[in-house]
Parts: sequence; structure tokens; C-alpha cells
Amino acid sequence: MTERSRRFASVLLLAAALLPGSWPRPVQAAEPVSPATCQDEGAVPIPAADGAVAGAARVATPVLSRLVREAVARSAEVAGQIGSSRAYRQDQRQAEAGSAPQLGLSGSAVWGRSRNDLYGGSDASQAGLGLTLSAPLYDGGRVRAEAGYYQGLAEAGELGVVAVREQVALETLLGAIERRRQQRLLAVWDRQVARMQCLVHQIGQIVELDRGRGSERVQAGKSLRQAELSRAETGAQLRQSEVRLQRLAGVPPAQADLPDMLPDDLPDDALPLEALAETPELRQLQRQAEALDRYVQALQAAQAPQLRWQVGATQARQPGLGSANWNAGVVLNMTLADGGAAVAGVQAAVERAEATRRQREARLEDRTRQLLALQETAQAAQARRDRLDALLIDSDQLRRATFEQWARLGRRSLFDLISAETEHYQLQLGRVQAEHELLAARLQMRALSPGLLPWLAPELVPAMPVR
Repeated sequence: MTERSRRFASVLLLAAALLPGSWPRPVQAAEPVSPATCQDEGAVPIPAADGAVAGAARVATPVLSRLVREAVARSAEVAGQIGSSRAYRQDQRQAEAGSAPQLGLSGSAVWGRSRNDLYGGSDASQAGLGLTLSAPLYDGGRVRAEAGYYQGLAEAGELGVVAVREQVALETLLGAIERRRQQRLLAVWDRQVARMQCLVHQIGQIVELDRGRGSERVQAGKSLRQAELSRAETGAQLRQSEVRLQRLAGVPPAQADLPDMLPDDLPDDALPLEALAETPELRQLQRQAEALDRYVQALQAAQAPQLRWQVGATQARQPGLGSANWNAGVVLNMTLADGGAAVAGVQAAVERAEATRRQREARLEDRTRQLLALQETAQAAQARRDRLDALLIDSDQLRRATFEQWARLGRRSLFDLISAETEHYQLQLGRVQAEHELLAARLQMRALSPGLLPWLAPELVPAMPVR
């Protein structure tokens, strides 16, 4: 055997050694690839067993809970909603104080000087002190209705706090899912780049023996550069997702790593439509409508006669003379004519209450449509993921056969090989996309009903009175 034949035989043995094997760790861009360690990077992943999923669930839940708590604690929107709810509580206390006795103190001190042509000038001074005690005797229920109005607004505000917390939690978890998606995509591109590096190196050895195949090295180099470009773009998107997540949750990216699987206690395909009306946002609108009903009652009661009892005493003193008196009685206030202002005010409040109820109904219909759409999205993503799992097995067998026919038998072109390899990695990218579409859809389904906070941070959901 000539020296040229021996070298060509060694290249064929090297090609045989590069047949698909196991998955090593993704090769980084700056890490050199040697022919001795170059192995296949495109094997099909094996689905996790039920026990592994349950173990990942136990790991994932604390990570997600920490992210949600940190994001809620940092949210300016949540803090603003809390302040608004507290303000309504103070308004309620102010309204309730209107039925309590009111004690008032008044005082005066006057100094003066007068002058005329007959008697000349004279100085005069006078001081007085008064004390008045009064309380409503009859107000038609106005004070109670006003207090109920502000109480309803305060309860609606507290429900609004929960609703905003839910929004922050969902945004944070979707950010974590997006970061996980970009990480998985980058891992696929890492494997494809490593695989292309192996092929480029191998073809370079072949070209040294057969100069007529130089175009194959150019073709393989082009595919390598395309894969490197896609990997760089995915890396940039990963860094952007990490910045967004850190802005929301305030934790370093390393503390936001999610396990390979999310908990399986995410909602399934069953639609809890009857529970949608009990979500914080819809309960908030219901409380607002009920509060406006109380405001209507307060306005109607204000048109009734307003009676107050009153007791007062005054003490006055001037030079050489003092006086004291007291009084007790009932004060009546009643509007006889106001040009229709009171009636218009009541009707405006009625319209606002009705508009709030219509808004709640529209929001309920919107959430129902969202839930149905998310159900379809989740079902489609799950079906696509399952089909891709099966297709990846066929694709892996095809590229293995193509590689063997190209490397050993010379019955396939390099174009066929690169096409088979590229298709296989594209299927892996599609599988990652389908998996994370499914996770995002299920998270949004849970956010719609019954909510993310009862699962991840139940202490952030205060107990509310049932009406």
C-alpha cells in the first residue's frame, strides 16, 4: 500500500470514528475542537421520567416563588395601589366620624377705641369663649351610606393590589420562561456549531488528499459561519432577557436558573370557567359597582331632612361687666329647590355603577375568550412538541445514515449531509419553541384562574369578606 493510500485510509477511519454518539457539554465559541475529541452533538434528548419531573417540580417551585416575591416587593405599581387602598380606608374613617358627636371651641378677643366731639375718646375691650356640642339626630342614612361607599372602594383597592401583584408575577414568570427558552436555543446552536466545526476539520483533511473537493470545504465553512451567526444572535437575545428579568426581580441571572422541567401542577386543559368571576380583577370591579350603589344611597339620603341636636354655652367679659349664657336645640337643614342638581347627581352615580357592571361583564367575556384561546394554544403546542419528539428520532436516523453513506461509501454529497444535519437541528429548535409555548400558555391559564399567587406566594393574597 502506498503512502497516499495509507493516509486516505486513515481519514476514512477518522470519519468512521465521527459517527453519532453521545452528547457532551456544549462547546463554547473560543474552545478549540480537536479531531480526537470531536463527537456528535446532535443526539435526540430522552424525555424525563415521572420521578425526574416530580423532583424538578420540588426544585422549580422555590425558585419561582423567590422570583415572584422579589418582583412584587420591588414593584412601584404595587406600592402605588397599596397607597390608594389605604387612602380609601382613611376616607371611610372620616365618613364614619360624621355620626359621632362633634365638640367645638370658639373664642374671641376684641380691643377698640372710639371718639366723638361731645365725650371725647374712650377705649373698649371684650373677650368671649364658647363651647358647642352637636351630633346628627336624623340624616336619612347618609353617613352610613357614605361610609359604606368608601369601605367598598377600600375593599376594591385591596383586590386591586392582588390583581397588580398577579400581573407582576405573570410578567416575571414569563420573563423567566423567555430566559430559559433562549438558554435552550443557545444550547442547540452550540451543538450545531460544534458539529460543523468537526465536519470542517474532517473535510480539511480530506481536501489535503483530494484537491478536487475544495468546494466542499467552502460549503462546510459557510454552514459553520451561518450557525455561528445564529448562535451570536441568540446569545444577544439571552442577555436582553436576563436584563429584563433582573430589572423585574432584582436578582442576578444565576439565581433565576430554572430546572429542566417546570412543575406539573400547572393547569391542565380543563377550563375552570366558573372560577373566572372570582379572580381579583373581576371581584375588584364588582366591589366598585357595589360601592357606587352605596354612593347613590348617600346622595338620595342627602335630599332628606337633616336634623342635628346642639348644646352650647358662651362666656363673655368686658371691663366691669361679665355675662354667660347657654342654649340647646335642634337644627333642621333641608333643600327645597336646587334646580335639579341633586337628581342629576343621583342619576350620574347610577350610570357609573351600571357602567362598572358592564365593564365587569365585558372583562369576564374577554377573559373567557383568552382562556379558550390559551387552551387551544397549549393543546397545539403540546401536539407539536409530541410530533417533533417522534420526528427527531427519524431525523436522527436519517442524518446518521447520510453521514455513513457520505463518509464510508461516498454515495451522498456533502450538500445532502449538511442538509440532513441542518434539518435535524432546526427540528430541535422547533421542539424548544413548542415546549416553551406550552409552558407560557399554561402559566397564563393559571394566571387567569385561579391565579399564580395562591400557588407561589399565598401570603400575598389577603382574606377578603365574601359578599
